[in-house]
Amino acid sequence: MKINGIFAVVGKYLVAVKYEDIEVDEFERLFDDWADVRYLYDFFTEHSDDLNAGFYGKITIDKAIEYTLKDAERLEQKLIEIATLGQTEQDENLQTLFKPLNNAEYRLGDLQKSKAYGVRRQSWLRVYAIRIAKNIYVVSGGAIKLTPDMKPEHLRLELYKLELTKQYLIDEGLFDEYDFEYLQLE
Repeated sequence: MKINGIFAVVGKYLVAVKYEDIEVDEFERLFDDWADVRYLYDFFTEHSDDLNAGFYGKITIDKAIEYTLKDAERLEQKLIEIATLGQTEQDENLQTLFKPLNNAEYRLGDLQKSKAYGVRRQSWLRVYAIRIAKNIYVVSGGAIKLTPDMKPEHLRLELYKLELTKQYLIDEGLFDEYDFEYLQLE
């Protein structure tokens, strides 16, 4: 897996990587998948044991699809709205949505691995990103997380993509908000 570039979602504030051999950036891919009933049906069928393992209670595949469609739409709107607001408003920025990936981390750091949750109570949607500044995040991917840990293969892939994105940013010399100021995005 190789990163092909960084693409704007909302200016230089909410951006997403695009991987080689994938037609769209990760932000667009995530929300396209989460709006696709066939994709969701296949995902929840494949992961039905996790779906019914009790982490979120027992739930039917049809209900899981319904929850995901609504939650994804609201999450996408919220991310775009907050990224836009954060350009002028100090109190509402992407940092209010994204939290450190590691729940034991309480301090914000440089190029910190982060996650945003869906807006539905007990949401299983996750958007993974690298924090550059309080209102600049680089989306590396995302997932439907049905387990309390990151052991399932599709979640381990997201950890790999976070590390790959972090290393890409280091290699490109993109460490802070000033580096993003002059970045040419597509």
